Amino acid sequence: MRLYNRNRRDGTFRSPTKQSGMSAIGTVCTLLVLVGSISMALKVGPHYIDYRTIQSVIEQLPPNEVNTMPRAAVYEALEKRFPLNSLYDFKVRDIIEFERGRESTTLKLAYEKREPLFLNVDVVIKFEKQYVYQ
Repeated sequence: MRLYNRNRRDGTFRSPTKQSGMSAIGTVCTLLVLVGSISMALKVGPHYIDYRTIQSVIEQLPPNEVNTMPRAAVYEALEKRFPLNSLYDFKVRDIIEFERGRESTTLKLAYEKREPLFLNVDVVIKFEKQYVYQ
């Protein structure tokens, strides 16, 4: 990095006295990106926290009993645990699909959330995960 510029025709050096900080447009653009990132994190973050909470509720089911439990008992166990974990916005039967095979039982967690970002721009977050119990 050079501290001096060779600007004169005679080859002498001149100190950079006209250099200054970021321009006004650069500052505004930087602030817009920063505010947009913070806004996005504040709107999307809670949905990821809910997703992790739902995952932990499903993982708390007894793995050796899920394969033998009736469908209604699995849904009932989850429906009791959702309010205890502050998951009031979700209906278990809407987001979790129960499939029983010959050898295993599968719980499919699948839902999406839509969050308005600004004006007519929305963010859609899609969550999917499978749990197989044998």
